[in-house]
Amino acid sequence: MSLLGRDQRGCHSTYKIGIILCFHWNHHRYTDKRYDLYDKEVLEPIAILRSLDASSSVFLIEFIPWIRKLLPEFMKEKLMTGMMRKIKDSIVTLLKDTIDSHRATLDPANPRDVIDEYLIAIDEKSEIAEYFSELDLMRIIFDLFAAGFDTTANTLRWIILYMARYPEVQRRIQQQIDEVVPRDTLPSYQHKSRLPLLEATVQEVLRASSMIHNGVQRAAQTDTYLAGYFIPKGSWVFGCSGICHMDSRYWEEPQEFRPERFLDEEGKVKTPKEGFIPFGSGRRSCLGEALSRMELYIFTAALLQNFTFSPPEGVEVDLEANSKQPSARLSKEQNIVISIRE
Repeated sequence: MSLLGRDQRGCHSTYKIGIILCFHWNHHRYTDKRYDLYDKEVLEPIAILRSLDASSSVFLIEFIPWIRKLLPEFMKEKLMTGMMRKIKDSIVTLLKDTIDSHRATLDPANPRDVIDEYLIAIDEKSEIAEYFSELDLMRIIFDLFAAGFDTTANTLRWIILYMARYPEVQRRIQQQIDEVVPRDTLPSYQHKSRLPLLEATVQEVLRASSMIHNGVQRAAQTDTYLAGYFIPKGSWVFGCSGICHMDSRYWEEPQEFRPERFLDEEGKVKTPKEGFIPFGSGRRSCLGEALSRMELYIFTAALLQNFTFSPPEGVEVDLEANSKQPSARLSKEQNIVISIRE
């Protein structure tokens, strides 16, 4: 998504806001380093993640494993083994270089970030040191980056598109921000309780966009019967959030974009009903999810405080998902005009 605005000279400029903001936020969290927007270290991990999106044929075959039996060996190598090996090698090289550079400059008395702390834990001669390894550190870094950066960036793109499509909602949020936060101060997490419409809107975008609409894979811990169906132990199970988010038993007029559905009569954010937590994953709480929600709030509040988003004249915002990336419900590439708020 390109965001078209005007600079001080009145010329058009293009901004890649969702990708760049979230890269810097998440990468800084674990590397304690900032980058130029066009630095190779910025572009390379983004390219790797995009290659995962492009390899949707791999995920299709994983969902329908009997297809493998129909494919000749050279097609399996091209569509599956070779592609995934190339992606894995790129990821390992990138992460190993990052870890090696930290190891070379490590000062145990002054850890700089998560990587330093983990390397110190590996070196400690304690009872738990045997459970730490550089391989696990690579996995942690990639999980933080992929889950914290890519999902947050794409959700932020959806938020911008919905604001451009629904300008009245955008104006009301901006009015609430102006009433709570001084114009010379950026919104912070301390303002969150006084910006209920903003929080409700983020919730509604999460529901309406339903980006990870097929959920992520789980496995049955025991043999289970559900609604008359037998699920053997070890079977893959996917929670299709896209279906739940559009279920009229839980959401009134689910096809409509209505942030107010998350507000009570006093205009405060509703407390989730017992046994039903929208966008949650049961009793377990994910630290990454909490961090991503904080990021979405911070970024959205700051952007709407300072900018107004709208489609180019004569163009309607397209809220249909990009069909070329079936592994996740991502937005289509399109132009959005940004105007600086006075």
